Amino acid sequence: MDPENEEKILARLYLNLKGPKKKQNNWMEIAQDCMQLSEYYGSAKKTADRLAVSYELVRSILKLSTLPEEVKALIRDNKILFDAGQRIARINNKNRQIEAAKAIAGLPAHTAREILQYAKKFPDAPLDDFRKRVVEGKDKIEKINLIIIPLGEDDYKFLKTKSQNERCSPEKLVQSILAEWIIENKKQVPE
Repeated sequence: MDPENEEKILARLYLNLKGPKKKQNNWMEIAQDCMQLSEYYGSAKKTADRLAVSYELVRSILKLSTLPEEVKALIRDNKILFDAGQRIARINNKNRQIEAAKAIAGLPAHTAREILQYAKKFPDAPLDDFRKRVVEGKDKIEKINLIIIPLGEDDYKFLKTKSQNERCSPEKLVQSILAEWIIENKKQVPE
């Protein structure tokens, strides 16, 4: 590698790794640049020293280069984030890496992390069903309404004593009583 090319790669990496944090990084290009410098300097450690970043960061970036092409393409297209790419690289089986990458493509980081943990923990289990469960579970939003009821001191003491006898909180007791009342009265009200 000539010194001019080295300087271009160093500048590009410095901008991507040390520059403004709110930008879209092409992690596969960054991995390629790190690979070239690591080969040129003879180690990832020397590359990290030259870039003034941690060895762990350079090593994590280089791990992306070991992924199958299908996974690299999803990272290149920003359908998989850097963190998820690192987690996929920790899965030993290449086919499982591809399956996991396809399962998490386009998902939020937290959801992707949950699926990747499952993929690593259960290497033979299909991911499609688990993905559906996780994604559908995240979409369910239940609206909760609050009712505030004024209670006199004597009524509250009675409720508190009754809840202690039932081994629950006063709030749970009221919720239970109200749930029973609603069930009974729903039967009586014609639709």
